[in-house]
Amino acid sequence: MPGPRMLVIDDQEDVREALKDILEPRGFEVKSAPTGKDGINQIKERFFNIVILDIRLPDMTGIEVLEEIERLSPDSRVILMTAYASVETAVEAVKKKAFDYLPKPFRTDDLIASVEGALEHQRLSDENRKMLRQLKFLNTIAEGLISTLDLDSILKAILSETLSFLSLEAGAIYVREGEKWKLKEHKGVSSRFVHDYSELGNDHGIIRQAADFKAAVVGDEGQAETRHAWASVPLLYRDETYGVMVLVSKRPAALGEEERRTLTILGSQAGGAIYNALLYDGAEEMRRYLEGLIRDSADPIITYDLQGRARRWNEAASKLYGFRPEEALDEVLVEVPEDRREETLALFDKVSRGETIADLATVRRRKDGSLVHVAVTYSPIADSAGTVVGISSISRDLTLKRSIEEERIRTKVMEARGRIREVLVDVVPLILRRKIPEQDRNEFVSVLSLRLEEALYDDYLGKDTAVDDVTLGESISRVFNDMGGSFTAKASGDEIVITGTKCPWGNETKRNPVTCMLTKSISSRFAKRALGGVKVDLTMILANRDERCEIVIRRMREVPE
Repeated sequence: MPGPRMLVIDDQEDVREALKDILEPRGFEVKSAPTGKDGINQIKERFFNIVILDIRLPDMTGIEVLEEIERLSPDSRVILMTAYASVETAVEAVKKKAFDYLPKPFRTDDLIASVEGALEHQRLSDENRKMLRQLKFLNTIAEGLISTLDLDSILKAILSETLSFLSLEAGAIYVREGEKWKLKEHKGVSSRFVHDYSELGNDHGIIRQAADFKAAVVGDEGQAETRHAWASVPLLYRDETYGVMVLVSKRPAALGEEERRTLTILGSQAGGAIYNALLYDGAEEMRRYLEGLIRDSADPIITYDLQGRARRWNEAASKLYGFRPEEALDEVLVEVPEDRREETLALFDKVSRGETIADLATVRRRKDGSLVHVAVTYSPIADSAGTVVGISSISRDLTLKRSIEEERIRTKVMEARGRIREVLVDVVPLILRRKIPEQDRNEFVSVLSLRLEEALYDDYLGKDTAVDDVTLGESISRVFNDMGGSFTAKASGDEIVITGTKCPWGNETKRNPVTCMLTKSISSRFAKRALGGVKVDLTMILANRDERCEIVIRRMREVPE
């Protein structure tokens, strides 16, 4: 590799030859010129790291030549020399941006020290200039990234600015979508590339390389005329790769260590912007989905601020309560009767602290003043920081369904007295298998369990039976055995453990309403009649693949208030 280039401008041939003899053995490439004009013409044709310039020339002064060098080649360093040393000349030379000033005759050591100092100054200036250019580039990218959350705009800015900064011809950006990497932005690539490489898998070399190194990788490959430089840049956020930028240049060795470091920094900046854009896109998609869900829901959905003012009111709410959105929005609990508003605001206070009020059976007011029975669920609405900023309400009209269900349940319960097994084995599974909404099915089971409490107690425990732990355990086991199961019970300390096989509800792994209904019903009678209010804790391990079931009833010493 050739050494630094040096130009000696002096009208004395012996000086030019002497300098050449001193500098060439030290690795410098030395050219010379006898006049100022000759030196300026050579500077126009090529770059010289250092120009050693005599201040007295036959055709022009050294100061005039210095001014031309400053105009034509500002990165060159100039060392002035003269046999007529004076303070005034030295000051003027420094003002004209000469690096150093050597009086003739000078020592070889002084010359070498001046030349080496000029080269070091030039190197530091180059580094500073490159660093400033890099900072300007990264700052331009950063300003562009924070100005938008649109993913397409972000990717376009990243690729365009990067190609311009590095003077590269082509590039592409891939963004992760699940297990695939989709081509989202490209510039300077062929249509065939777009077609053939529109999608990459996790096992593709470029993707694996970005994931493994977590930093930009540069290199060049190919043979002779086809040799080209390339870079793979992971776009990272919190050490997670969200995108990969691929850059290509027809110039071999166009990308070095300095460019690699710059691209690595860029990758961290860009990755954060891509993450935010993807997050925003996801939030927008979810917002549109929720807006549509609220708008099209068959159930009345209302959202409130924390003071109870309606902020969103869907069509189903208008149908149930009679108020149009413009009549309800910004009003405080317009659908809540006056005598229930204080109670509702107290519930809102609980929800604002993060609680959810589920299936509250209550009444609400229609626009015409009539009341409607509803089941209401209040849930907190939180912002991205987890702070509750509002409350959502979903209502179900219970008027018609309530009357129908109550009548049907009343009929079934009346028929069930004295033949509990027939109800449990025949009626309940039949209802559970029907294709009715799960919420309605659970409501039926809940109401039926309440109606069966007394019948279960009378049939299995007896009205006058002294109920201890053993008696209770055996009675519950008998309920399941009458249904076709095989259960046994034992009591130890404050626990009753009921285990069995051949569960009557089948080999299921999810909670079964029959299990809940029976256990809660028997335990409720037990707590009320046998133990006088002692709190009962229930644990159920439902049937697994071994067809084993276990129910634990635990007496708690704490008496409920």
